[in-house]
Amino acid sequence: MISFSQAQENLKALFASWLNEQTVQTERVNLQQALGRYLASPVFASLDLPRDNVSAMDGYALSALRPDAVTAGEEYTLIGESRAGEPYAGIALKAGECVRIFTGAVVPKSANTVVIQEDVSVSSGQAVVINEAVRIGANIRRQGEEIAAGIEIASAGQQMTPNMVPLLASQGVGELEVVRMLRVAFLATGDELKAPGATLGTGDIYESNLASIQAVLGSYRLELQNLGVVEDTPAAISACLARAAESADVVISSGGVSVGDYDFVRQCVESMGVLTDYKVAMKPGKPVCFGHINRADDGRALFLGLPGNAVSSFVVLTELYLPALRYLMNGRNVTPNQQITATLKEDLKRRAGRLEFQRGVLSREPNESGLLVWRVSAFGGQDSHRVLGLARANCTIQIPAEVAEIPAGTEVTVSVFPWFESL
Repeated sequence: MISFSQAQENLKALFASWLNEQTVQTERVNLQQALGRYLASPVFASLDLPRDNVSAMDGYALSALRPDAVTAGEEYTLIGESRAGEPYAGIALKAGECVRIFTGAVVPKSANTVVIQEDVSVSSGQAVVINEAVRIGANIRRQGEEIAAGIEIASAGQQMTPNMVPLLASQGVGELEVVRMLRVAFLATGDELKAPGATLGTGDIYESNLASIQAVLGSYRLELQNLGVVEDTPAAISACLARAAESADVVISSGGVSVGDYDFVRQCVESMGVLTDYKVAMKPGKPVCFGHINRADDGRALFLGLPGNAVSSFVVLTELYLPALRYLMNGRNVTPNQQITATLKEDLKRRAGRLEFQRGVLSREPNESGLLVWRVSAFGGQDSHRVLGLARANCTIQIPAEVAEIPAGTEVTVSVFPWFESL
């Protein structure tokens, strides 16, 4: 049995080795379809931003009477207007002339300063009097001052996020080259497992792990293949694993990885590839195994084995496998779930021996000074079959292997479920 931290390191090494073998496959998608995907090539600006010298304020663009400053008391003749979409098209401004201008409008090339409207008085239809001195060049956003055409504005390997859309759209980018989505196939084993809506016989239960895997991974840009429940025989399991390995990059199996008489997944994978690790010192979720399945083309698909127990499967997937899967998606680093420090609200007791992930509820509550601080409480029942507590949790509390008791008021490490990171 290996430690949780060793399992993390071994997973990264396994995944890094697999990534090094792959030829990057790409596709072109439109800007909206690219959200959440990773760029396969850099993006360069095709335009200056701003494209012209534009006004930063509503006011008056003028050709100054003096070369060093625009001073109070000067009077300028109004000869036109420039607004967004309709720049001034008249003759060049002479010293002492100005045009009405609005934020974002093009500054005439013959103007060298914009005076904001609050700092002038319009004495008649054609006369604009300066009330406050201003430096030459004020209130003008210069062409290309934010972005110069030709510079890199997005890097290969960068994830497309919503805040990048305004930038790329402003450059007229309609399509992007992105890395092909990771293909993940998943299956469950167990003759007692029945689909929702089916009639349960004695000893039967409704299958929930496939739905759980779909729910956890469904918020990521992945190609998911739900292969359903496989008959509990070596032949059926081997055939399903082989099909999955041919069509997917990663194969996830729920159940069949322990040492029972009908736990065939582990031996099937070992006959078709390599299991690099088996059993991790974590609770819940000790019967964990991962490795690879060989393909007919001499390639290989990664294999991740989950326990069949619902809560154990969920914890292993979210705490161990999900951060590593994000590494496969971005090809650069393992992205852990958000971890914060919170104060334990009640005493916590348990049997030491393995790193434990207890389901808990994290909240922001005022302390004695009225400041909001993080507090967390664990559910009383932490047995690995208790799905009700899992449904009500928004985090796990990480308890080191050697710790048996933690008194209330102690600071503990909390791993926030990814879908609750905006708490």
